[in-house]
Amino acid sequence: MNELLIKLKNSINKKIYNQISVTAMEQHLFVPINVRDNYLFVAINSQTDKEQVSDILRETFTYTIKYIQLSNDDLLELIKSSNINIDLSAANDRVKESRHKIGEMLIDDGIITDAQLLEAMAESKKTKMPVGSVLCKLGYVSLEQLKRYLKVQTGVDFVTAEQIQKQAQYINLLSEDFIRVNRCIPIYSDEKEILLGAVSLLKPAILKNIQYITGLQPKQLLITAFEFENSLSKHFSEEKKETDKLMQMASEEASSFKQEQSLSEMVDKDLNDSAGSVAMFVNKIVTNAIDNKVSDIHIEPRLNSYIVRYRKDGMLQKVFDIPNKVENSIISRFKVIARLNIAEHRRPQDGTFSMNYKGGAYDFRISTLPVSGKEKIVIRVLAPAVSLNAMDKTINLAGASKEEINRVKDMCSAPNGIILTSGPTGSGKTTTLYSVLKSLNDETVNITTIEDPIEIRLDGINQSQVNTKAGITFAACMKSILRQDPDIILIGEIRDYETLEIAVSAALTGHLVLSTVHTNSAAATVTRMIEMGAKDYLVASTLTGVIAQRLVRKLCDKCKEQYFPTYAEARKVLKDEVEIEEFMKTPIYRPVGCEECDFSGYKGRLGVYEIMPITKEIKKLIAEGAHDLDIEEQAVKEGMLVLQSACLRHIKEGKTSIDEFVRVLGLATE
Repeated sequence: MNELLIKLKNSINKKIYNQISVTAMEQHLFVPINVRDNYLFVAINSQTDKEQVSDILRETFTYTIKYIQLSNDDLLELIKSSNINIDLSAANDRVKESRHKIGEMLIDDGIITDAQLLEAMAESKKTKMPVGSVLCKLGYVSLEQLKRYLKVQTGVDFVTAEQIQKQAQYINLLSEDFIRVNRCIPIYSDEKEILLGAVSLLKPAILKNIQYITGLQPKQLLITAFEFENSLSKHFSEEKKETDKLMQMASEEASSFKQEQSLSEMVDKDLNDSAGSVAMFVNKIVTNAIDNKVSDIHIEPRLNSYIVRYRKDGMLQKVFDIPNKVENSIISRFKVIARLNIAEHRRPQDGTFSMNYKGGAYDFRISTLPVSGKEKIVIRVLAPAVSLNAMDKTINLAGASKEEINRVKDMCSAPNGIILTSGPTGSGKTTTLYSVLKSLNDETVNITTIEDPIEIRLDGINQSQVNTKAGITFAACMKSILRQDPDIILIGEIRDYETLEIAVSAALTGHLVLSTVHTNSAAATVTRMIEMGAKDYLVASTLTGVIAQRLVRKLCDKCKEQYFPTYAEARKVLKDEVEIEEFMKTPIYRPVGCEECDFSGYKGRLGVYEIMPITKEIKKLIAEGAHDLDIEEQAVKEGMLVLQSACLRHIKEGKTSIDEFVRVLGLATE
């Protein structure tokens, strides 16, 4: 160790040193030494950005700064040397003091009230959680607001939401006990360094211990207590431990199998294995999906393994990897419970199975598909039928305006005709139809449905379910329903000409028919009916109205961020230059991501509707064989909002984002 370095170490003023965070020194490569004759002497190296260091120091000191340049190794030694008696407790005291000051700052800026601060302080004493994190937990401040204010108080950078979201692969670098005791959690590693999120700045002894355990150079950022506790719940929950244990058991069990096992032995084993680790792991995949309100489970091959993905709120997200040795056993197990051919790997197969879980009966549709020499499985989760309150006659459409709901009410007042909802799978068509059906449900009318499957139960209506094996199809059942003296008929889906023909006949003979079709817009539904074989004049006389709809993700109210859109963003949702200029002056919101929304920036979904009543003018266009664009143009003249306009309204109201508009509806068209 050279003489200059020793002299600098001995000259360090602890009081000055402790006013700057160790993290800031490590990030910006500097060490404040001491003050002489109104000069603050600072050690740097050749890589130090003097302007940044000056900005950091001027926030705390008013002295003129003089720099002492050291070699890279000497500066790092100066920062990290354990011979310096760094009073980190002073730095932590600043953080502790900020727990009280943060409340005052939030009150001064009008973010919270005195009563909210008192409530948070009382809760803080009970839970031993910092006041700022309690305010966040109670919903009085957002996580991003809390971090901004804490950074001002401490001068230390905080872990970002994006970093926390990607920490799963690094979490096991330290044991759960070590993480809980020292209140620090791994965030990232590049195989040379480990980035830690610490609730309070770690002492040198703990950092040395981490280096010894991991073999990596530790760096630390602060993390809020709220985020720390949520990370613990996510990565060390009993549910995750159970899943990991089942995966390990299944893998060990697979390793013990004899390679020369015959096909018949494999089949016998899968049929008899109801309590083994593979069966338990398969049940865990399914029950986790139910608990997380998932619509689809994807079990799909990758180059070297299989993965499990869940579709939630319309978006796929990876859940975990399947161990190599058990992938075939898991595929076989799903085939067994769905009564599929376990020995068939070359052809697609479809099946169903059921499960009772937490007091509910769940049905599942399973589909297998050969891909790249392996098999992919997709399972649709059909939730238990939901019971609606038959006494509630209001039409509830999430995301619809009062004007749109009134349009639907007017359509439903017709004594006969066909009302259709259109949109892709999972866009809420059935929910919309049942909201309409609920408003029509009355003792004076006979309502009968044919569905596949029955998703919603409503007292006072007669509901039947399709069973193709028993010969009960939509078309076959419709013939029987018409002999049951119905007033209103709901058909789950019009899939073919035969069903469409009976629906049109029913509407012509005085019945009100509700159903769904798969089209991209309300006007395109007319074209679809004619393409399926219905005569244009019959469509014109029987069709009462069409509701096209989509579901977009709703912005998280806790973390969404207000901003003004750029010209490029405005061009994605508008084409008219005047409207674009006006839109750029409108404050809208974008996703940020927080613990509340699992760092996605969105929480829940809402509907986007295109409601087209079939008026006299539109009937004329249909009978004349007009193009769907002409029909849509006439509907817009009569007050219909197209899907893009309806979604744009949600954007302006701060309910969804431009990215969601593009994801669901594509770029704006003329």
